[in-house]
Amino acid sequence: MTEQGSSTEASGEREVITVMLGELADPTGAVDSNTSHINALSTTLMGGAEGNLLRIGRGAMDASTIAEESLELSANPVIEHFHLRPDWFSFGELPDPAAASDSWIVMIQGRLVDRNSAQAAHDAVAEAGAPPMREMGDIAHLPLTGATDPSQFLSIDLWDNDKHIEAMYGNPDVTAGFMQLFAEPPVLQVFRCS
Repeated sequence: MTEQGSSTEASGEREVITVMLGELADPTGAVDSNTSHINALSTTLMGGAEGNLLRIGRGAMDASTIAEESLELSANPVIEHFHLRPDWFSFGELPDPAAASDSWIVMIQGRLVDRNSAQAAHDAVAEAGAPPMREMGDIAHLPLTGATDPSQFLSIDLWDNDKHIEAMYGNPDVTAGFMQLFAEPPVLQVFRCS
């Protein structure tokens, strides 16, 4: 259902995406850019709190690969591996880290109610919502499921601006269908790429 195929998809394998989330020891400190993964800092949009670092990278990476010695986190980061799902409705792609700078990431994560019917439900909601979201600046919608637990769902949306993020994700009419995918309310966080 994706607009673009990949060599990984063509071979029948699912691409692994690593997501790391950790709290910065110094939320005012600078984050060094790294060409191997996307770096983003949490924002106050959608009721979020500043001070968290999100890293997204291709492939199964561990803490020693994804964490940089110069960056001090206040605790051990949470590192999770997901399968990119190009067979689900999606658009755009995970950009190269340099191309992601000055973008916004909306990340929604939760446990699916029924992983067997989740794709059809997701695809119906995502496909219907894609045209207005794209007009407002959503340049990529990437659904992922847990590499070890397929009932874990992660949606990564990459935006070219933050003007409409709160209006879109804060509108109950827009989010009602999407929330039906989850066993309990998912976690929604907004990050600014650096």
